[in-house]
Amino acid sequence: MGIETMKRIRMYLVAVFMACAASAAWSESDGMETAQAAFGQALTAYQSGDWYSSQILLRKAMSYPANNTEAVVFMLISAEMYGEDYTAALHDSELFLQQFPDSTYVSYVRYQYGRALFYTGAYDQAIMVLSDFCHTYPEHDLYPSALFWIAESFYAGYSYDDALGLYTRIVTDFPEDAKAPAAQYRIETINQRDREEKLLYLLRQTGEEYLAAREEYERWMRTQTATSATELRQRMIDLQSRNTELEAQVAELRRTVDRLMEENRQFSDAAADAQAEEIRLLKLKAHQIQELLDQRGTSQ
Repeated sequence: MGIETMKRIRMYLVAVFMACAASAAWSESDGMETAQAAFGQALTAYQSGDWYSSQILLRKAMSYPANNTEAVVFMLISAEMYGEDYTAALHDSELFLQQFPDSTYVSYVRYQYGRALFYTGAYDQAIMVLSDFCHTYPEHDLYPSALFWIAESFYAGYSYDDALGLYTRIVTDFPEDAKAPAAQYRIETINQRDREEKLLYLLRQTGEEYLAAREEYERWMRTQTATSATELRQRMIDLQSRNTELEAQVAELRRTVDRLMEENRQFSDAAADAQAEEIRLLKLKAHQIQELLDQRGTSQ
């Protein structure tokens, strides 16, 4: 309930009960004087904003039949709401609506009943009660406040889209209402939350894409490493095989050289010179092959 509205209700209630105190509502009998005194104490506590004491004193005053009226019960409900005793307010609101269904305070009690449901965490019930209030009293001065508490119930229940629509309506249709600034704050909060959710979504997507790319890269590297290792092993096998062939050729050339040198002793000098040249060439070829082998061995 807006502060100004609550002030008006408080002033109205005080005026009503001051008038009752000054009237002949209570007789001059001792019992009525006691009832009047009990109510006077409760009224004083209520006027001073002592909600705890006013609740106790109002209940005491209501023990006298003369004080058990719709106005006194409504004052008790108001004191309970001010004092944040929402469970008691729920109970007394239900009793009021049963006992005084035609009271002029019914609309205010129904509104307070919806708020009490909200504060006790019964958000779905609060939405139903306050929505019914708005449908029944579209011109009521508490209509914007009722919309606000419906929106708060949606907000508390994480139905942000539903809440946003009502907050926006309050700011747009009732910009001068006391609840408009609070509604505007909620709008900004929801919009900020939406931005943060979108950012988190983008970060999550980017993170997932990064992890997927990283896994793909690592898988590719493992494949490449395995392929490179296989190729390297095959290359080494090929080189070793080629080296074996070259070594065999060198051995064969050496055997040929040895044979020719033995035969050289049996030829004439001219033939020996020709044979010597052939031997020299063979030795040169064998030397070249050995150098190639040495180079391959170094590269491995």
